[in-house]
Amino acid sequence: MGKTPSNKQVNGASTRMQDVSQEIKRMRAQMEENEQLSILMKGLRGQNLKDTQFADDSIKLRLVEVDESSEFLPLVYDPDTIAAYWGKRPRAVATRIVQLLSVAGGFLSRLAWDLINNKIKESEVSRAIELREIVTSLGPAYIKLGQALSIRPDILSPAAMTELQKLCDKVPSFPDDVAMALIEEELGQPWFNVYSELSSSPIAAASLGQVYKGRLKENGDLVAVKVQRPFVLETVTVDLYVIRHLGLFLRKFPQISVDVVGLVDEWAARFFEELDYVNEGENGTLFAAMMKKDLPQVVVPKTYQKYTSRKVLTTGWVDGEKLSQSTESDVGEL
Repeated sequence: MGKTPSNKQVNGASTRMQDVSQEIKRMRAQMEENEQLSILMKGLRGQNLKDTQFADDSIKLRLVEVDESSEFLPLVYDPDTIAAYWGKRPRAVATRIVQLLSVAGGFLSRLAWDLINNKIKESEVSRAIELREIVTSLGPAYIKLGQALSIRPDILSPAAMTELQKLCDKVPSFPDDVAMALIEEELGQPWFNVYSELSSSPIAAASLGQVYKGRLKENGDLVAVKVQRPFVLETVTVDLYVIRHLGLFLRKFPQISVDVVGLVDEWAARFFEELDYVNEGENGTLFAAMMKKDLPQVVVPKTYQKYTSRKVLTTGWVDGEKLSQSTESDVGEL
């Protein structure tokens, strides 16, 4: 049998843990005194997000609408098929490029003016807000990019990170009548045949879709109904087409070591998976089974496959709170 730890050993270990805890608290207090570090740490914890700070609905997403059917666009990332599709639609591509250049050009010129006039620090917050609004207006691909940058303190300032983190919670919604029509198209029947109740406006809106709170007609279960934005596939693929062509052009310059094409292809393959809500529902079901076995305290909403399609996802409604707004004791129980 092993030796039982003496009281002296236990007390010594306890004292060391208390010392470490006190040192962590001291370092945290010092960091909080530094304004930039304080903003950064709050941003990394998501504590800068408040319901009143969501993106303004007056900001409109610049989506790419085409008259032709998108049936020839791939549902799984395939750069060759995307290139073939948009290669036949130069006018739509040119329109998108003009949108990107007009928005980015104006922002970069104002940033250059700040730099020339030594007003970078003074204009930091206003430029960060402008950057978030620009990213929002450019649509899903750039919103996803902004979300990724929002946790990169090595690239962005704390103020810019704080603004871009607002993209992680909500972006402007699209019209409810469009959402209801899409539900009918995807599920093959009007929404009121499936749901006895559905909120009159979305509870939340994100880069790819928006969520309504409803109740299933067949059993009365409370559900969350996620509806994909119209023209998401078209907008995402044309942006990938443009960025990838830029990457192919940059390959002509050996001094540029970054493989833009490789990065785009890797990122796009994962991004496309998010465009298929059937896949998302199946992943949720698989994840729920894993959590039930290993971490039963983690609740994963049930997916109602009968009322789920590529653009509509119906899951159980679960009331909760953001982890960033939870108390230390709540987090410790996970």
